[in-house]
Amino acid sequence: MQPILALFDRSLLRKRRRKLDVDSEAFPFLCKEVSERLLDRLNTFKRDFDICFQIGNDGGHLARDLVKTSKFFILSDLGCLLSQNKSISCVMADEEFFPVSKNSLDLIISFLSLNSVNDIPGALTQYLNSLKPDGLFMAAFIGGDSLYELRSVFQQIEIERYKGISNRFMPLIATKDAGYLLGRAGFALPVTDMDRVVVRYPSITKLLQDLKITGNTSILMNRSHPPLSKGFLKDAETLYQQKFPHPEGGIQVTFDLVYMTGWRPAPNQQQPLKRGSAQQSLRDVL
Repeated sequence: MQPILALFDRSLLRKRRRKLDVDSEAFPFLCKEVSERLLDRLNTFKRDFDICFQIGNDGGHLARDLVKTSKFFILSDLGCLLSQNKSISCVMADEEFFPVSKNSLDLIISFLSLNSVNDIPGALTQYLNSLKPDGLFMAAFIGGDSLYELRSVFQQIEIERYKGISNRFMPLIATKDAGYLLGRAGFALPVTDMDRVVVRYPSITKLLQDLKITGNTSILMNRSHPPLSKGFLKDAETLYQQKFPHPEGGIQVTFDLVYMTGWRPAPNQQQPLKRGSAQQSLRDVL
């Protein structure tokens, strides 16, 4: 087996997670938005999940709903485990080394944590094995073309100033790759979709502050780059305002929120129809 290339500095991630500010303005906004959309998707299945395991802290939004119907809810994170709810068990765990025995969980939710995992197929396989037959895995992560405005502005200024582009941004998982990753790990009935959210920010400075507060800055192993000087940020602010102004003032910031679901295979599980088995043509419906 080929060794997994360590793209992300997990020790740095652990340090930043421990400093995560769950009381900041940015953290509740991002968490509430994603949590509500995960719950909407979860409610479409019309069933209860007795033993639930959440990877990644969302400030308790998901737990407040799921503890009403589940018998046991576990929240895990590398460092930030704040919960006053006695119905929630908190553990400090690493997404890459899942601390759960096989065939023991009904539901696993990965909350904005997959982007920093070095071996995503390996992690997904661990999650699959930890689920009971017909157990559900759900994930939400920032992917697609998120922050394309900021990337574009920084790259243009770096080319002008330094005649090249440095590694300031972590690579993001493309929506089209999410379903493939689920299938490769062995999940049945994989489904992926994406929501695009455009947020208005007053300035790049505020955006960078929120990215830092919520733990979404780069943890690349090779993250050497010129420092963000006052001159660099001033040029970036001016260029951003010119290229990506928000209609209501300030700047626009795009987040692509990618969601995926997959089931642990089980006997008598619903199966997708075979290709070509439709009894009616789409042309007859339209």
